[in-house]
Amino acid sequence: MRIRRVAGQTMNKSFRVVASVTFNENRVTAEYDRSSGRLRIFDNDEVKTEWFPPHSWFALATVAGSRMWGTNPSEEDLRMFIEDFAGKCID
Repeated sequence: MRIRRVAGQTMNKSFRVVASVTFNENRVTAEYDRSSGRLRIFDNDEVKTEWFPPHSWFALATVAGSRMWGTNPSEEDLRMFIEDFAGKCID
């Protein structure tokens, strides 16, 4: 079995982008899986919400802008999303 390398990673690996922000003494983490488009938000390691495409893309593009249309967010895009989401939805 041959595995192609792209930018130092294997093609069959899951590509996850993760960012965390401390908000009101809670650690809020966003995890985006590029292979599935799934976006999960954790509040102190408890899953608070989970979205799949196209909803995950819309949510990210709304906050991060149209850089990648929500389909390939950076850690900074996820941080912006967390700050917006936590301000509205985390107690």
